[in-house]
Amino acid sequence: MPQYIEVNGQTVEFPDGMAMPDIEAAIKASSISMKPAAVRAGGMINEIPRQIGLTARYGMEGLANVAQLITEPIRFATDRMTDRVGKTQPMGLMATQFADKLGLPQPQGANERVIGDAVRLMAGTGGVLGAANAGARVASGAAQRAFQRVASNPVAQLSAAAGGGLAGGASREAGGSPLMQGGAAVLGTVAGGLVPGAASSVVNRINAMRANPMQLEGQISLALRENGVDFAAMPAAIRESLIADVRKATSAGDDLNADALRRLADFRLTGLTPTRGGLTLNPVQITREQNLAKIGANTADEGLQGLALTQNRNNAQLVNNMDGLGAATGSADDAGRMVTSTVKGKQALLRFDEATLWNAAKASPGYKQPISAGVISDVNRALGDEGLMPFMNPTISKYMEAFQTGQPFTPQDYRNLQSMLSREIAKGSNEGAAASVAARVLRSAEVQPLNGAAANASIGQVNNARAATRAAYAYEDSSPLVRSVLSDSASSDPQRIAQRFVIGGTNDEAAMLAQEVGPQGVDSIKGALMAHLKEKATQGANNEVAKFSQSAFNKAIRQVGDKKLNLFFSPEEITLLRANGRVASYTQFQPVGSAVNNSNSGALMLGNGYDWLNAVASKVPFGKQMIVDPLRSIDIGLAQKSSQNVVPSLVNQTPRQYSQGLIGPSLYAGGLLSAPGPERP
Repeated sequence: MPQYIEVNGQTVEFPDGMAMPDIEAAIKASSISMKPAAVRAGGMINEIPRQIGLTARYGMEGLANVAQLITEPIRFATDRMTDRVGKTQPMGLMATQFADKLGLPQPQGANERVIGDAVRLMAGTGGVLGAANAGARVASGAAQRAFQRVASNPVAQLSAAAGGGLAGGASREAGGSPLMQGGAAVLGTVAGGLVPGAASSVVNRINAMRANPMQLEGQISLALRENGVDFAAMPAAIRESLIADVRKATSAGDDLNADALRRLADFRLTGLTPTRGGLTLNPVQITREQNLAKIGANTADEGLQGLALTQNRNNAQLVNNMDGLGAATGSADDAGRMVTSTVKGKQALLRFDEATLWNAAKASPGYKQPISAGVISDVNRALGDEGLMPFMNPTISKYMEAFQTGQPFTPQDYRNLQSMLSREIAKGSNEGAAASVAARVLRSAEVQPLNGAAANASIGQVNNARAATRAAYAYEDSSPLVRSVLSDSASSDPQRIAQRFVIGGTNDEAAMLAQEVGPQGVDSIKGALMAHLKEKATQGANNEVAKFSQSAFNKAIRQVGDKKLNLFFSPEEITLLRANGRVASYTQFQPVGSAVNNSNSGALMLGNGYDWLNAVASKVPFGKQMIVDPLRSIDIGLAQKSSQNVVPSLVNQTPRQYSQGLIGPSLYAGGLLSAPGPERP
């Protein structure tokens, strides 16, 4: 039956069984609410000493309760040794009695009792934290680490203590059994420990939402720059997609993971679909993804084949990227023929100029007039100094000797001697070496007329022709590439030229190649290099069946070298090319610690088992809906939604220490298991 009590001239109804202190507290509260504001304010001020006294009581009781962790085992032992069982009291009860003697106020009503429980637990937890900090300062080694662990995360521990006290006390006031009170206290402790982290997460999320695109772009630029990537040089669409991904990832206020962001940028540049394992390179995640892809591929259910199809599309995209850079139309043989024709074309032009000038000199009146034969003596002296006189062709030696014994030496004779030496040089060996020395002296000598205006006039034309000859010779001997192309040996074959100078070659030879082909030949060289890289990566397989090998591709690109890449590719093309190699590594990487089932045996069994289960369940009413579909949903969630949700990978994953140091001090140090104080109404 309800209770009816008269309050301020009015009859007020109260629930049956409500304790008198609670009724008095309710009456007091209602009386205060009916008073003027000034009176209520004064009452609140007058209440301050009481609240201070209550806080002092709770603090004393809380510290005494936590001390019982040490005193109670001692009291248990000494009481039995001294026959004082039942004659001593727990530390917590003694603290309550001492507070009563001091005249400290006692809690009145359910609210004050529950708040008292929370404050006592917080005081006890604070005592444990203080003792642990003190112990950590004086201890060392394992003991110090243990103290530090107990003292860690103080805000969460105090919050957990408050939560445990409030929940346990509320359960008691509602008539809960001791077991129910203990369960409520545990749940309250855990929930209270989560509060600081949740609040911090909310604040961080709000701050992240306030970040404008410029701030996000600055964070991304900094993170990528540390890994050698220029964010500003990326296409606008890719920059925007990265900003959107980072905005989602950092919405909880976590720090960017620069390595994962760099890998995502590579995926975006190359057009491949990233997975969480490809961004984190976590061996456990990679194991999951690879094995789940195999399981899905071994089933007949298309809905479970998402990861396997993603891997297949990524492989095809790696190959297509090579074609986009020129591999589809490039050919090393074509490049070799282009280089050969270019060199021979330059030689033909130089020799044409030479022939034209010599023909003009021959047509001049003084072409057959005598000129100084001193150059013949210079030739013989050079051959003697280098020990090559015995190797000079006898016919040439006799021809030169005639000019030293009285025969006139004319511009025509000069030209004839030059031609004879050129043919001898082409033969090589010692005879060619001797002819080279003679030709060098002949080219460098100053030809002077002996007499006559006609001979003197013809000398200018002869010197022009000689200059053209020197230019032709200089080009033909200008580099190993030109010498190889113009030689009569097998090394002049276009295929050999391509393998040595286009695909292979040193950095200096690459520079020679670029100089020879000029801007108009760059595309041909680029296509040949891309065709070579693609062949190495796919082992020459057709695009439809090609399997891209990251190890073979990255090895081949290292062999080509940075110098040659910079000579024939634009910076944007080099960025894409190298990103292609890196992404191939990310998608094919199997780190130490992973457990990928490369034999496919387990995946085959699981995949076939799923198909068998599907077939059997389909024959049972509602079997497919109750068994297969839920299992399929779980597999899809693991294999696709989780693996392809890459946004969480962009931030540093810091384990949240919600439970560390929360339950222990809050439950035990706070005194939930200590001896009870005076019985509450």
